[in-house]
Amino acid sequence: MLDSKKFWLKISGSITYYLKYYDMELSNEELLKDYLEYTLNEEDGKYQYLDKQTFEYIDLDYEMVDKAKKAFMERLEKRRLKESKEEVKEATPIKNNVMNFSKYKNKK
Repeated sequence: MLDSKKFWLKISGSITYYLKYYDMELSNEELLKDYLEYTLNEEDGKYQYLDKQTFEYIDLDYEMVDKAKKAFMERLEKRRLKESKEEVKEATPIKNNVMNFSKYKNKK
């Protein structure tokens, strides 16, 4: 059995991996629900995590699930904020960067 720190590192890594490839069109709540279904298998109100090294399911307590939900939402908000700042940077027009094509116009 994993200790809680090593186990949290696995869950944290799964959040990071999921957020690399998430669908930007979905809302935060939809993404959280998808992440929970994708990573933390829920059955009868209990969550389990599949350890990719041992291929065994590990039962999660509510404390760990809440910690994962909070971490997921915090990272998602940071990523969305970063993406919105990048979009603003891309949208700003470049001024005084005009190319003069007149010298190429009548060359033959």
